[in-house]
Amino acid sequence: MHYFADIAVEAATLAGKQLLGNFRQHHASIYGADVFSVSNRSLSKEVTSSNDHEADKIIIDLITDRCPDHDLLTEETGHIDNGSPYKWIIDPLDGSSNFLNHNPFFAVSICLAYEDVPITGVIFAPFIEEMAVARKGQGCTINGRPVRVSETTELGRTYIVGCPGGDPDNRRFARMEYALHQKNKDFRKIGSAAVEAYMVAAGRVDAFTTLNISPWDVAAGALCTEEAGGRVSDFNGDPWQLDKTDMLVSNGLVHDAVLEEIQRAGIPGGVGALAPVD
Repeated sequence: MHYFADIAVEAATLAGKQLLGNFRQHHASIYGADVFSVSNRSLSKEVTSSNDHEADKIIIDLITDRCPDHDLLTEETGHIDNGSPYKWIIDPLDGSSNFLNHNPFFAVSICLAYEDVPITGVIFAPFIEEMAVARKGQGCTINGRPVRVSETTELGRTYIVGCPGGDPDNRRFARMEYALHQKNKDFRKIGSAAVEAYMVAAGRVDAFTTLNISPWDVAAGALCTEEAGGRVSDFNGDPWQLDKTDMLVSNGLVHDAVLEEIQRAGIPGGVGALAPVD
């Protein structure tokens, strides 16, 4: 797995350097007929730019060169099926809206799964110069230093981050945020699921929750947190898998307490069905 981790780190580094250069130059061509400028306040959270596609190509080209028989699943390209049990799950630019609004919280996320079980995860946040690397059974590091989840045990002392993911509107997220904010220390939204997930692994926050999320956004971050001693589940409390879209990532110690509040708020478990709003 060292070999695969080295490939992921190299790919993330190359893509991250390209993104950082464009970020500093404010260079981006926005895709989508309904999006005309970053200053437009109707800017969709589901926005794609030339930067996403440039970074995607950099990563695909390198991985295809090193592992030509492997499958790939990327946000921009979709599924490249080579019939392999190995699958690279890639978000070349997680936090696209942050990037386009010149907010530095964006990242490259690369995960390798074997038979749909993540075994290697790398997240590179180029502006803040942090590289999270996890290998199944081998722990998680940030910039080469081992990290562990927080030791917070009381819900009232927790810092939680979250995002609405791919939900069509913010109703479920607003309900969940309101419920959790009544009980915890603070609830924050950073705008990059990959960054939010590895912050749990680093012990900087105690939990991360998201709705209707795609695997490329969170697969690497989920492995980072598990390898740092945390827990990842769906909203029923069952172990999270790549085909599940509602997700709770935590230090493990507050997991059940956070789940209880989510469930009490009427947020259904499972794979992202929209709850009716009273």
